[in-house]
Amino acid sequence: MKVIVIGGGPAGLMCAIKCAQNGNDVNILDKNEKVGKKLYITGKGRCNVTNYCNNQDFLNNVVTNPKFLYSSLNCFSSMDTISFFENQGIKLKVERGNRVFPESDKSSDIIKGLKKTCENEGVKIILNEDVIDVSKRDETFYVTTKNNKYTSDAVVVCTGGKSYSSTGSTGFGYEIAKKFGHKIIPIKPALCPIKLKDKWVKNIEGLSLKNVQVNVYQNKKLFLSEFGEMIFTSNGVSGPIILTISSYINKINNLELYIDFKPAITNEQLDNRLLREFDKAKNSQINSVLKNLLPKNFVNIFLHCCGIDETQKINSTTATTRKVIVNNLKNFKLNFDSLYDIDYGIITSGGVDIKEINPKTMESKLVKNLFFAGEVLDVDALTGGFNIQIALSTGYCAGKGVLNGHSN
Repeated sequence: MKVIVIGGGPAGLMCAIKCAQNGNDVNILDKNEKVGKKLYITGKGRCNVTNYCNNQDFLNNVVTNPKFLYSSLNCFSSMDTISFFENQGIKLKVERGNRVFPESDKSSDIIKGLKKTCENEGVKIILNEDVIDVSKRDETFYVTTKNNKYTSDAVVVCTGGKSYSSTGSTGFGYEIAKKFGHKIIPIKPALCPIKLKDKWVKNIEGLSLKNVQVNVYQNKKLFLSEFGEMIFTSNGVSGPIILTISSYINKINNLELYIDFKPAITNEQLDNRLLREFDKAKNSQINSVLKNLLPKNFVNIFLHCCGIDETQKINSTTATTRKVIVNNLKNFKLNFDSLYDIDYGIITSGGVDIKEINPKTMESKLVKNLFFAGEVLDVDALTGGFNIQIALSTGYCAGKGVLNGHSN
């Protein structure tokens, strides 16, 4: 079969490899000047290529539609990814959180491995080829780019999502899907920072908080808690636990966010500690004592938000004031505004409705020999190599699906 793969990211490259291994004539069309452009910047240029875990642990880290991935992970798992690259002589290493990186810390090694395998299997990679239309008449697909026209027996859409538009992710894959009658689940940013209404955040940009817990409430009920590290930005918050939270809250409303600065101890234990601190410094200002409990440059902001004068002396502090401090140390409100724009999302949530896709082959249930793989689908996961693995697994399945000649 003549096959056109649109997009040369991890899904497209892996799809092309599998598709070509059994004699199919495969062309990759990529609008960029090189393949794997988004892969170059993942993991801060180091490329967290997968996660060293079993399939069930993997699925526990998938936020949207994990069940859809059962077949593709069984077909091409994290362990298969590791074997794939190590068989090419690319040494890998496992770091904190079972994250797998190339030993060289260079994303280019991962891209070269995929590209070299494509070339060895006879895949033709055509760069600077921006697809503007896909149509089908009878059993033939017609793919039009800004420069050329192509025909094929099958098309695999691996165009990515809409985040990081500088890497060529414009959301065009959704337009292709819609043209062929597919439903698109509204796209949202995922794994992205959160904007706050609080103006004081600009004064502590770059301040990092470790071992804190952020609690998310929806309609006054606890929705989610995340423990770990976060960082203040010029107009909001980011960091590992915030990125995780963003992926869970991008589809809900009526949110409230609270920081627990001392999640390991109860309110009563914290109050006792505060009393001890106060007893040691009865003649000091309250802000000097709180520097033992909070980052120095955050103390005055904290007290201002509590409605407490930072110059107040400890010996004039009432039990009521102490209670306010304890309550805010355990439940400090962040006034939620919105998620950052989708271009700041590490990945895109939403996309082609998976109900209309065969999970074993990635083929459209609506159009024979039309396939979708990778971020264009409504599947997304947390950080840790899971999203790249989803691209590789679904890409592999799509390539195998073309190979096996599956149809509706």
